[in-house]
Amino acid sequence: MKMMVTMGWLFIAIVHKAEPFISDNFTDCRNFFYNQMLPDGFQDIALSHRFNPLDLPDGIKVEELSSPVYICQQYGNKIYFASLYDRGRRVPLYSAYILDRRSSSNSTNKRKHNFNIEPQLVYRQLDGTILREYSTKIKIGKYNKEHGISEKEEKNRPHYLIPTSQAVDADYYKNKHYGRGHVNPRGHHVDGDKQNATFTFTNVVPMNKDLNNGNWNQYENKMIGYADGCTTMYVVTGIVPGNNWIKGDRVNIPSHVWNAYCCVDNNGKPIRSGAGLVNNTKEMVYEIAMKELQMQLTNLLNTTHIAIFQNNCA
Repeated sequence: MKMMVTMGWLFIAIVHKAEPFISDNFTDCRNFFYNQMLPDGFQDIALSHRFNPLDLPDGIKVEELSSPVYICQQYGNKIYFASLYDRGRRVPLYSAYILDRRSSSNSTNKRKHNFNIEPQLVYRQLDGTILREYSTKIKIGKYNKEHGISEKEEKNRPHYLIPTSQAVDADYYKNKHYGRGHVNPRGHHVDGDKQNATFTFTNVVPMNKDLNNGNWNQYENKMIGYADGCTTMYVVTGIVPGNNWIKGDRVNIPSHVWNAYCCVDNNGKPIRSGAGLVNNTKEMVYEIAMKELQMQLTNLLNTTHIAIFQNNCA
Protein backbone atom coordinates (compact mmCIF):
# COMPACT_ATOMS: atom_id res chain seq x y z
CA MET A 1 0.00 0.00 0.00
CA LYS A 2 2.82 2.38 0.88
CA MET A 3 4.49 1.61 -2.46
CA MET A 4 1.22 2.45 -4.28
CA VAL A 5 0.94 5.81 -2.49
CA THR A 6 4.57 6.64 -3.25
CA MET A 7 4.14 5.76 -6.92
CA GLY A 8 0.98 7.85 -7.00
CA TRP A 9 2.82 10.93 -5.77
CA LEU A 10 5.63 10.23 -8.23
CA PHE A 11 3.10 10.16 -11.05
CA ILE A 12 1.65 13.48 -9.92
CA ALA A 13 5.11 15.03 -9.78
CA ILE A 14 5.90 13.82 -13.31
CA VAL A 15 2.64 15.17 -14.65
CA HIS A 16 3.27 18.53 -13.01
CA LYS A 17 6.76 18.73 -14.43
CA ALA A 18 5.48 18.18 -17.96
CA GLU A 19 2.57 20.59 -17.58
CA PRO A 20 2.25 22.71 -20.72
CA PHE A 21 2.84 26.43 -20.47
CA ILE A 22 0.39 27.07 -23.30
CA SER A 23 -2.88 27.20 -21.40
CA ASP A 24 -6.30 27.67 -22.96
CA ASN A 25 -7.45 31.14 -21.92
CA PHE A 26 -4.88 31.20 -19.06
CA THR A 27 -6.63 28.38 -17.22
CA ASP A 28 -3.45 27.48 -15.30
CA CYS A 29 -2.35 30.99 -14.32
CA ARG A 30 -5.40 33.13 -13.63
CA ASN A 31 -4.05 33.97 -10.18
CA PHE A 32 -1.93 36.72 -11.79
CA PHE A 33 -5.08 38.62 -12.80
CA TYR A 34 -7.17 40.74 -10.43
CA ASN A 35 -10.16 38.63 -9.33
CA GLN A 36 -8.91 36.07 -11.88
CA MET A 37 -10.65 38.06 -14.62
CA LEU A 38 -8.81 38.55 -17.92
CA PRO A 39 -8.38 41.86 -19.76
CA ASP A 40 -10.94 42.15 -22.54
CA GLY A 41 -10.58 43.55 -26.05
CA PHE A 42 -7.06 42.36 -26.86
CA GLN A 43 -7.74 38.82 -28.06
CA ASP A 44 -8.79 39.85 -31.59
CA ILE A 45 -5.79 42.10 -32.26
CA ALA A 46 -3.16 39.42 -32.89
CA LEU A 47 -2.01 38.50 -36.39
CA SER A 48 -2.05 34.92 -37.67
CA HIS A 49 1.03 32.70 -37.75
CA ARG A 50 2.95 32.99 -41.00
CA PHE A 51 3.46 29.33 -41.82
CA ASN A 52 2.07 28.40 -45.23
CA PRO A 53 -0.68 25.87 -44.37
CA LEU A 54 0.29 23.84 -47.45
CA ASP A 55 3.91 23.59 -46.34
CA LEU A 56 3.78 23.09 -42.58
CA PRO A 57 6.70 21.39 -40.81
CA ASP A 58 5.95 17.71 -40.40
CA GLY A 59 5.57 17.78 -36.62
CA ILE A 60 3.12 20.71 -36.45
CA LYS A 61 -0.65 20.80 -36.86
CA VAL A 62 -2.59 23.84 -38.05
CA GLU A 63 -4.77 23.85 -34.92
CA GLU A 64 -1.63 24.27 -32.78
CA LEU A 65 -0.82 27.61 -34.42
CA SER A 66 -3.66 29.76 -33.08
CA SER A 67 -2.89 33.41 -32.41
CA PRO A 68 -2.82 34.87 -29.84
CA VAL A 69 -1.21 32.27 -27.58
CA TYR A 70 -2.09 32.21 -23.88
CA ILE A 71 1.25 31.57 -22.17
CA CYS A 72 1.63 30.71 -18.51
CA GLN A 73 5.27 31.73 -18.24
CA GLN A 74 7.20 28.86 -16.68
CA TYR A 75 10.74 28.87 -15.34
CA GLY A 76 11.96 25.54 -14.02
CA ASN A 77 8.81 23.79 -12.87
CA LYS A 78 6.92 26.86 -11.65
CA ILE A 79 4.69 29.43 -13.35
CA TYR A 80 5.54 33.07 -12.55
CA PHE A 81 3.36 35.27 -14.79
CA ALA A 82 1.16 35.28 -17.90
CA SER A 83 1.61 36.68 -21.43
CA LEU A 84 -0.77 37.08 -24.36
CA TYR A 85 1.54 36.39 -27.30
CA ASP A 86 1.00 37.58 -30.88
CA ARG A 87 2.43 34.92 -33.20
CA GLY A 88 2.23 37.05 -36.33
CA ARG A 89 4.06 40.05 -34.86
CA ARG A 90 6.32 37.94 -32.62
CA VAL A 91 5.68 40.14 -29.58
CA PRO A 92 3.56 39.89 -26.42
CA LEU A 93 0.43 42.06 -26.52
CA TYR A 94 0.62 42.17 -22.73
CA SER A 95 2.08 40.43 -19.70
CA ALA A 96 0.18 40.15 -16.41
CA TYR A 97 2.03 39.71 -13.14
CA ILE A 98 2.11 40.52 -9.43
CA LEU A 99 4.57 43.25 -8.45
CA ASP A 100 6.11 41.77 -5.29
CA ARG A 101 8.89 44.30 -4.78
CA ARG A 102 8.58 47.13 -2.25
CA SER A 103 10.65 50.22 -1.47
CA SER A 104 12.19 48.44 1.51
CA SER A 105 13.21 45.37 -0.51
CA ASN A 106 16.85 44.48 -0.98
CA SER A 107 18.57 45.31 -4.25
CA THR A 108 17.87 43.09 -7.25
CA ASN A 109 20.14 40.27 -8.29
CA LYS A 110 22.73 40.76 -11.00
CA ARG A 111 21.07 41.26 -14.38
CA LYS A 112 21.13 38.39 -16.84
CA HIS A 113 22.03 39.05 -20.46
CA ASN A 114 20.68 35.87 -22.02
CA PHE A 115 17.11 35.61 -23.26
CA ASN A 116 15.37 32.28 -23.57
CA ILE A 117 13.22 30.44 -26.10
CA GLU A 118 9.78 28.89 -25.54
CA PRO A 119 10.07 25.29 -26.90
CA GLN A 120 6.30 24.76 -26.98
CA LEU A 121 5.91 27.53 -29.54
CA VAL A 122 7.72 25.10 -31.85
CA TYR A 123 6.23 21.77 -30.77
CA ARG A 124 3.37 21.75 -28.27
CA GLN A 125 4.54 18.34 -27.02
CA LEU A 126 7.84 19.67 -25.64
CA ASP A 127 8.36 20.62 -21.99
CA GLY A 128 7.11 24.07 -21.00
CA THR A 129 10.30 25.32 -19.36
CA ILE A 130 12.13 28.13 -21.17
CA LEU A 131 15.58 27.29 -22.50
CA ARG A 132 18.54 28.91 -24.22
CA GLU A 133 18.36 28.80 -28.01
CA TYR A 134 21.18 26.25 -28.30
CA SER A 135 19.51 23.92 -25.78
CA THR A 136 16.19 24.30 -27.59
CA LYS A 137 17.80 23.23 -30.86
CA ILE A 138 19.10 20.07 -29.18
CA LYS A 139 15.65 19.35 -27.71
CA ILE A 140 13.98 19.81 -31.11
CA GLY A 141 16.55 17.60 -32.81
CA LYS A 142 15.94 14.86 -30.26
CA TYR A 143 12.17 15.20 -30.71
CA ASN A 144 12.52 14.96 -34.50
CA LYS A 145 14.61 11.81 -34.21
CA GLU A 146 12.21 10.15 -31.75
CA HIS A 147 9.20 10.92 -33.95
CA GLY A 148 10.71 10.09 -37.32
CA ILE A 149 10.70 13.68 -38.57
CA SER A 150 13.31 14.06 -41.28
CA GLU A 151 15.64 17.05 -41.10
CA LYS A 152 16.59 16.60 -44.73
CA GLU A 153 13.87 19.15 -45.37
CA GLU A 154 14.67 22.71 -44.32
CA LYS A 155 11.24 23.22 -42.79
CA ASN A 156 11.91 20.57 -40.13
CA ARG A 157 15.31 21.81 -38.98
CA PRO A 158 15.71 23.52 -35.58
CA HIS A 159 17.46 26.57 -37.04
CA TYR A 160 14.34 27.18 -39.18
CA LEU A 161 11.66 26.22 -36.67
CA ILE A 162 12.81 28.44 -33.78
CA PRO A 163 12.96 31.87 -35.51
CA THR A 164 9.77 31.08 -37.41
CA SER A 165 7.92 30.54 -34.15
CA GLN A 166 9.24 33.54 -32.17
CA ALA A 167 11.78 36.34 -31.94
CA VAL A 168 15.43 35.39 -31.36
CA ASP A 169 18.68 37.10 -30.40
CA ALA A 170 19.60 37.72 -34.03
CA ASP A 171 16.56 40.00 -34.43
CA TYR A 172 17.93 42.49 -31.90
CA TYR A 173 21.63 42.05 -32.62
CA LYS A 174 23.47 45.38 -33.04
CA ASN A 175 20.25 47.38 -33.47
CA LYS A 176 21.16 51.01 -32.81
CA HIS A 177 17.71 52.27 -31.89
CA TYR A 178 15.70 49.41 -30.38
CA GLY A 179 16.60 47.03 -27.57
CA ARG A 180 14.87 44.14 -25.83
CA GLY A 181 12.38 45.92 -23.60
CA HIS A 182 10.89 43.81 -20.81
CA VAL A 183 7.10 43.94 -20.60
CA ASN A 184 7.16 42.30 -17.17
CA PRO A 185 10.37 43.89 -15.80
CA ARG A 186 12.85 41.97 -13.66
CA GLY A 187 13.08 44.96 -11.29
CA HIS A 188 9.52 44.44 -10.10
CA HIS A 189 10.50 41.17 -8.43
CA VAL A 190 12.68 40.25 -5.48
CA ASP A 191 13.14 36.52 -5.91
CA GLY A 192 15.88 35.45 -8.33
CA ASP A 193 13.73 32.87 -10.11
CA LYS A 194 10.95 35.42 -10.63
CA GLN A 195 13.50 37.75 -12.18
CA ASN A 196 15.02 35.03 -14.35
CA ALA A 197 11.58 34.02 -15.61
CA THR A 198 11.19 37.42 -17.29
CA PHE A 199 14.12 36.75 -19.63
CA THR A 200 12.17 35.16 -22.46
CA PHE A 201 11.50 36.50 -25.95
CA THR A 202 7.77 36.17 -25.33
CA ASN A 203 8.12 38.91 -22.67
CA VAL A 204 10.13 41.48 -24.63
CA VAL A 205 9.39 43.95 -27.43
CA PRO A 206 11.55 46.29 -29.52
CA MET A 207 11.68 49.35 -27.28
CA ASN A 208 13.42 52.63 -27.99
CA LYS A 209 16.70 52.36 -26.08
CA ASP A 210 16.50 55.89 -24.67
CA LEU A 211 12.97 55.21 -23.42
CA ASN A 212 13.83 51.79 -21.98
CA ASN A 213 16.83 53.13 -20.06
CA GLY A 214 15.29 56.50 -19.27
CA ASN A 215 11.69 57.60 -18.73
CA TRP A 216 10.11 54.14 -18.81
CA ASN A 217 12.68 52.81 -16.35
CA GLN A 218 11.98 55.76 -14.04
CA TYR A 219 8.25 55.07 -14.24
CA GLU A 220 8.79 51.38 -13.41
CA ASN A 221 10.79 52.43 -10.34
CA LYS A 222 8.01 54.80 -9.24
CA MET A 223 5.56 51.91 -9.41
CA ILE A 224 7.53 50.12 -6.70
CA GLY A 225 6.71 53.03 -4.41
CA TYR A 226 3.05 52.91 -5.47
CA ALA A 227 2.98 49.28 -4.30
CA ASP A 228 3.91 50.22 -0.72
CA GLY A 229 0.89 49.58 1.49
CA CYS A 230 -0.64 47.09 -0.95
CA THR A 231 -1.13 43.50 0.08
CA THR A 232 -1.10 42.62 -3.62
CA MET A 233 -0.29 44.77 -6.65
CA TYR A 234 -1.74 43.35 -9.86
CA VAL A 235 -0.09 44.70 -13.00
CA VAL A 236 -0.82 44.42 -16.71
CA THR A 237 1.75 45.94 -19.07
CA GLY A 238 1.29 45.90 -22.82
CA ILE A 239 1.88 47.48 -26.18
CA VAL A 240 0.10 49.02 -29.14
CA PRO A 241 1.35 47.34 -32.34
CA GLY A 242 2.97 49.76 -34.77
CA ASN A 243 3.52 50.04 -38.51
CA ASN A 244 7.28 49.43 -38.41
CA TRP A 245 9.35 46.30 -37.90
CA ILE A 246 12.91 45.27 -37.06
CA LYS A 247 14.84 42.92 -39.36
CA GLY A 248 12.56 43.47 -42.33
CA ASP A 249 9.20 42.10 -41.19
CA ARG A 250 10.51 39.92 -38.38
CA VAL A 251 9.39 41.65 -35.15
CA ASN A 252 6.83 44.43 -34.82
CA ILE A 253 7.92 47.73 -33.24
CA PRO A 254 5.18 48.99 -30.89
CA SER A 255 3.94 52.53 -31.42
CA HIS A 256 3.13 52.84 -27.69
CA VAL A 257 3.82 51.08 -24.40
CA TRP A 258 1.21 51.11 -21.63
CA ASN A 259 0.79 49.92 -18.07
CA ALA A 260 -2.04 49.52 -15.56
CA TYR A 261 -1.94 48.53 -11.89
CA CYS A 262 -4.49 47.55 -9.26
CA CYS A 263 -3.56 47.68 -5.56
CA VAL A 264 -5.67 45.65 -3.09
CA ASP A 265 -5.68 45.13 0.68
CA ASN A 266 -5.59 41.84 2.58
CA ASN A 267 -9.32 41.35 1.93
CA GLY A 268 -8.85 41.76 -1.81
CA LYS A 269 -10.52 45.18 -1.75
CA PRO A 270 -9.07 47.81 -4.15
CA ILE A 271 -7.09 50.59 -2.50
CA ARG A 272 -5.92 52.47 -5.59
CA SER A 273 -5.23 52.07 -9.27
CA GLY A 274 -3.41 53.93 -12.00
CA ALA A 275 -1.93 53.72 -15.46
CA GLY A 276 0.83 54.94 -17.72
CA LEU A 277 1.07 55.49 -21.48
CA VAL A 278 4.00 56.56 -23.64
CA ASN A 279 4.99 56.74 -27.30
CA ASN A 280 7.80 54.33 -28.11
CA THR A 281 10.27 57.19 -28.27
CA LYS A 282 12.14 58.94 -25.47
CA GLU A 283 9.10 61.04 -24.50
CA MET A 284 7.68 61.43 -21.01
CA VAL A 285 5.35 58.79 -19.60
CA TYR A 286 1.81 60.13 -19.11
CA GLU A 287 0.40 58.93 -15.80
CA ILE A 288 -3.35 58.76 -16.18
CA ALA A 289 -6.45 57.18 -14.64
CA MET A 290 -7.52 53.67 -15.62
CA LYS A 291 -10.59 54.85 -17.54
CA GLU A 292 -8.50 57.35 -19.50
CA LEU A 293 -6.02 54.64 -20.49
CA GLN A 294 -8.82 52.38 -21.67
CA MET A 295 -10.31 55.18 -23.77
CA GLN A 296 -6.91 55.90 -25.30
CA LEU A 297 -6.27 52.23 -26.07
CA THR A 298 -9.71 51.85 -27.64
CA ASN A 299 -8.77 54.58 -30.11
CA LEU A 300 -5.16 53.48 -30.67
CA LEU A 301 -6.11 49.83 -31.22
CA ASN A 302 -9.11 50.76 -33.36
CA THR A 303 -11.43 48.56 -31.36
CA THR A 304 -14.77 49.07 -29.64
CA HIS A 305 -14.02 47.96 -26.09
CA ILE A 306 -11.04 47.66 -23.76
CA ALA A 307 -11.31 46.57 -20.12
CA ILE A 308 -8.15 45.77 -18.17
CA PHE A 309 -9.38 45.06 -14.62
CA GLN A 310 -12.77 43.92 -13.38
CA ASN A 311 -14.86 47.00 -12.48
CA ASN A 312 -11.77 49.10 -13.28
CA CYS A 313 -10.26 47.96 -9.95
CA ALA A 314 -12.88 49.95 -8.05
